[in-house]
Amino acid sequence: MVKLIVVTPKGELVNDQFQIVVAKGDQGEIGILENRLPIIVKITDGFVKGENDKNTVYIAVSKGILDNVNSVVTVVAEEACIGDSLEEAKTNLDEQRKAISLLNKKSKINYVEAEKDLAKHIKDSKA
Repeated sequence: MVKLIVVTPKGELVNDQFQIVVAKGDQGEIGILENRLPIIVKITDGFVKGENDKNTVYIAVSKGILDNVNSVVTVVAEEACIGDSLEEAKTNLDEQRKAISLLNKKSKINYVEAEKDLAKHIKDSKA
């Protein structure tokens, strides 16, 4: 069995055992079975799927890294959503993005100005 752990800034999304983990990264799809060689995969916009006898879980991933060491597959992602199908996971991710965008608009924070101020302060501090 392969342990799949998916973590986002909001916390742990998945922590379960699967017979196979399939991921679509920047270089294509890869299947990971138990006791395979270590690998690191960049996932800009892709997915991770965990399959076992009981269920199949799909996770839509945006801006992430997959790491496989000793049959533990760890995915650290900026954004990720789970679903019973790939389409459902992608829909959930789109809805999450819309909600975040709406919250950002309501907060009235000018991120461009904040980023410029941060860059100026870093330069001034000579860090």
